[in-house]
Amino acid sequence: MFAPLFLPKTLRIVTYRLLLLLMLLLHVGMLMAQTDSTANKPNAESPRKQLRKAKKQLRSGNLYDATDALEAYLQLKPDNSKYTWQLAETYRAARDYKNAEKWYRQVDSLDVSAYPQALYFYALMAKMNGKYADALALFNQFQKAYRGKDSYYKRWAKTEADGCELALQLKQQTPIMELKHLNAAVNSPYTDISPMYWDDTTLLFASLPSDTVIRYNERDTTQDKHYIKFYGSTLAGDTFTEATPFTQFQFDDSHVGNGTYSPDRKSFYFTRCWEERRNEILCAIYVSEWKDGQWQTPVDLGPEINPSGYNCTQPNVGIDEKGQEVLYFASNQPGGRGGMDIWFAIKKKNGGFNAAKNAGSKINTDRNEATPFYDIEKDTLYFSSNGLVGVGGYDIFKTAGSTNKWTEPGNIGPPYNSQTDDMYFRINPDRITGFVVSNRPGIISIKSETCCDDIFMFAPPVAVPKLIAVKGFVLDKDDPTKTPINNALVTLALSDDGGNRMDVELGKDTTQNSQEYFFTIDFEKRYKVNGSAVGYLPGSSSFNTMGLVESDTLHVDIYVQKLVLGKAYRLRNIYYDYDQWFLRDASKLTLDTLYNLMMDNPNIIVELGSHTDTRATDEYNNNLSQRRAESAMKYLLSKGIPIERLRAKGYGETQVMEDCSSYTDCPPAGEGDCPCHQNNRRTEFKIIGTLDAPLNYEDKRYGE
Repeated sequence: MFAPLFLPKTLRIVTYRLLLLLMLLLHVGMLMAQTDSTANKPNAESPRKQLRKAKKQLRSGNLYDATDALEAYLQLKPDNSKYTWQLAETYRAARDYKNAEKWYRQVDSLDVSAYPQALYFYALMAKMNGKYADALALFNQFQKAYRGKDSYYKRWAKTEADGCELALQLKQQTPIMELKHLNAAVNSPYTDISPMYWDDTTLLFASLPSDTVIRYNERDTTQDKHYIKFYGSTLAGDTFTEATPFTQFQFDDSHVGNGTYSPDRKSFYFTRCWEERRNEILCAIYVSEWKDGQWQTPVDLGPEINPSGYNCTQPNVGIDEKGQEVLYFASNQPGGRGGMDIWFAIKKKNGGFNAAKNAGSKINTDRNEATPFYDIEKDTLYFSSNGLVGVGGYDIFKTAGSTNKWTEPGNIGPPYNSQTDDMYFRINPDRITGFVVSNRPGIISIKSETCCDDIFMFAPPVAVPKLIAVKGFVLDKDDPTKTPINNALVTLALSDDGGNRMDVELGKDTTQNSQEYFFTIDFEKRYKVNGSAVGYLPGSSSFNTMGLVESDTLHVDIYVQKLVLGKAYRLRNIYYDYDQWFLRDASKLTLDTLYNLMMDNPNIIVELGSHTDTRATDEYNNNLSQRRAESAMKYLLSKGIPIERLRAKGYGETQVMEDCSSYTDCPPAGEGDCPCHQNNRRTEFKIIGTLDAPLNYEDKRYGE
């Protein structure tokens, strides 16, 4: 996992530089420093010389040779807890979880008072080796025994223990997808990351290919530099051809990776990383535009996205509820919750971006979040985190929404997530297959079985999985011919158990050429489809997939009603407290529906009419209802509806819905309340004209 802050300072610096990618990967990596020819020969040297050699290899960033030297030292000094701890930390930095587990266990038995956190890391390595039951017991033991000053260890131990319990539960489930490890034509013994389809048959990814340990000698200025670059491989049948360097977006002095298109495929974003100073790698997001039949020279996105001195990486582009492009990325810039967070920036009409904002505490933790992928069709964000409850190091999670408004993230489980680090989830254009990147056992390894990252493809098993969908028409409820309405916007929303629409929509579709809308959906869910069209009131239909077990396509029509000039339409759930005119929060949600209606019908003029119950004097109620109508109007004005399209009218108690005197629970005076009084305290709207037609309106305070 990415160089943790609790590693010793020297090892942190080494790890950041070596992996190259705080950057492309966030993991510790394996660029190794040059060692002399005796590095791996049988040990015949004194403990002091072995220790001196180990320290030299650590300073140079040579994790593998450092572990060899430390092990040789500890053969001679087996009771030295300080360097036993150093060896365990170095193995963890090298992502050799088996050896790290062994040596953390040794530290815990040697000197628990000096290294009380050793038990935590012993448990963590057991978890990342797939020993979930053992790890759970160790985490629980640590929570009871730990007395160290760093309180976050207990909190993290609780999160990791919950992850062990989740892993044991998920073991009982049968995955609906199969994971295929791409062979050596694509994967190398080093880092292979950020897979995507460049076109229908070309896999584009970033790689640092080498068949042997790459070594770096600080004194040799003539040696080759090794950089992560883009590579391409062609899909031929069901296999990929030998990968070759990609012709675009390469820099001679930098690492590049994390490629992604804009939705119109006219912009290509990627990460560029370079050595800013000795032992420090910095990353920024670049973009290349497609103009005049070719890709233009990539440019830095500027300080709105890439503030100086911080890492910004792993771009991916989504669409928000307003149809605006949103750039999601990972960064450690100020304003986050800690470590790397998911950030977003909305693209402006002139092509630039608004200042980046944090995607919020629902998905970001005080640890690390990375590799965002936004599924535009389902309005769903996939990302990796080691701060949420997971079954390994980094796990992949998903959440519906956009920008900083999300549902509770869910762990997507196996086969995508494993005992190790799993990142770079991506759904392919066919909507059936996709990619993940992982260092799980089974990779092509240069050293330990979990040292490095490889690309995996997921696909349904040979047996076709069960799928479910919904389709239907948008219809005029008063049209006996049931002719479908064209150009109607349909949104799919997840509902709670009461059938109420949630704030987060799952997808959008537009009916055209008398065709039905269509959405793929999930089993055991409750949904609502909402339809709107020019000249109509919005309509909706609720349905659910509870109890369905076979593949099916549900048919759900949506009925809408034509807007009629001068007819009053009641705005449901706009109520006021007794003797008050301020909008309740729930009322604002209802007014948002009217806002959408007025945006869909930009020519109509609407009167907002408010009413009171029958208590108090006529004059008082007329003034109170006028204030209530104006309160609703001001809310719509604040959302951008022009004042010439709105009128506010208070009707007092002149148009009550119901005589409340017949109800014993309705007080005739005073501050008591009842449902009947609340229903009378309502707001309605009616269309009273259009902008291109004369309007004769009796209340002169607003408009003519």
